[in-house]
Amino acid sequence: MRCMSCIVLGLAIGLSWSVSAAVFVFSDPGLPGLSAEAEFSLPTPDTLVIRLSNTSTAAPGGIDNAGQILTGISFDLGVPGYDCDCDPMILDGTVVIGPGSASINFNTGSYGPGYDVSGEWGYGNTDGTGALANFASSNAAVATPFGGPNLDGPSSVDGPQGGVVASPPVVALGGLGAISNEVIITLSLSEALANLDFLYQNGVRVEFGSDAAFITIVPEPAGVALMALGGTLLVSRRRR
Repeated sequence: MRCMSCIVLGLAIGLSWSVSAAVFVFSDPGLPGLSAEAEFSLPTPDTLVIRLSNTSTAAPGGIDNAGQILTGISFDLGVPGYDCDCDPMILDGTVVIGPGSASINFNTGSYGPGYDVSGEWGYGNTDGTGALANFASSNAAVATPFGGPNLDGPSSVDGPQGGVVASPPVVALGGLGAISNEVIITLSLSEALANLDFLYQNGVRVEFGSDAAFITIVPEPAGVALMALGGTLLVSRRRR
């Protein structure tokens, strides 16, 4: 998979860099029209916040009404390529509908910005079913539910329902429940993090549908151009 565009905010000391907030844009030439955006931040050392948006403009061949739904995001909080009990883990969290967004086809009602939809999502600390080691997902496989009322579908975390579609959806949903077009995921972590550098060491992956498509970004530090801007810097990532 290829990173078409990434923008990062961080701090630079000499030749080193330490990321405190990051925005990733996910797209791939092999999946034309399918895209997503994720903004990461650390409001406290043990709290990770992800603004996750579906920015798709079309559905490539083989992507249907369920496959268009952005159902999860994953990363690896630990040492790249190595998972053990000593790695940081997700302990719990919440998912709410993003600003300017709303539910579509939820069978218990219509819900708007800020509404808690945690009952449709879960988290995990294992790399099963195509996800990286740590993830938030609306799919049930290997996910621990965040908890909360079931708002749509036959059971909680029964994805891809409850995931995120573009605004407007690129394929008719056909009755499936989804959120248009953004959620805010807040994760409680088992350990304090000094920065978000793990995203650049290990990569980030988004999932559409139930294994319908994955797009992975593995940024290359050698391709980073630094531009000082007060106490922060803007980092532009070249296409990988």
